[in-house]
Amino acid sequence: MTSFQAFILGLVQGITEFFPISSSAHLKIAKKLLEIPDGEHLLYFDLFCHVGTLIALMIYLRKDILETLQNKQQIKSILLALIPLVPAYFLLKQVRIALSDSIYLGYFLCITAALLLAAQFLPKKKNSAPSWKDMLSIGTAQTFALIPGISRSGSTIAMARFFGWQWLDAAKFSFILSVPTILGGEVLETTKLFLSHNPTNSLNQVSTACYMIGCGTSFAVGLISVRAVFAIYKKGNISPFAIYCFAIGLLTLAIFHG
Repeated sequence: MTSFQAFILGLVQGITEFFPISSSAHLKIAKKLLEIPDGEHLLYFDLFCHVGTLIALMIYLRKDILETLQNKQQIKSILLALIPLVPAYFLLKQVRIALSDSIYLGYFLCITAALLLAAQFLPKKKNSAPSWKDMLSIGTAQTFALIPGISRSGSTIAMARFFGWQWLDAAKFSFILSVPTILGGEVLETTKLFLSHNPTNSLNQVSTACYMIGCGTSFAVGLISVRAVFAIYKKGNISPFAIYCFAIGLLTLAIFHG
């Protein structure tokens, strides 16, 4: 991997992580266009890029995260929403691997588009205090984002909207929920790599400079994009993202089926 390629991938991660368009799908597309072979050898690099956007998110939501940590009810809500992720991650591994094949990427991007349109236009339930059903449903929606092409923020925010949540409340909960989700994923994947036969060899697949460029770029761009996405959710119009996901989904089908 060259420094330029690392910069582009960090840029893609920084832009797409917070918008409801699936960052994992866009990283796959970017690697294809840059002619970078995807696979386990780039797992460390992908983790570094995710660390960059995670730090950017935690800086932006630092006050909300602190408030959540000081509120027992909010902590319970987060824990409830995390429950569906555990069996999906460990028990459905083979299903996830099969559906992560790039040939399915376009179809799942179109599904994300449909979810966003439904959240935008379908009638919503009347507003009420969030219940345990809300949390488990939002958590279940998050599990589908283990498949590239299904946006994590898009699916969770859409589910919250179906239960009558306001856009901004849904977005804040979704992104606060992403902090333990991403942290847990980082720890698990890093542990797996270090328990492998030759973790040093995996690390050496990409230069130290590329790791730093990818992480630094995703962090810097993430600081900008996270502000932009919350400004959009304040207005409550995500239909342009739905149109974009549908268009890029069709383009992806052409790229990976061509």
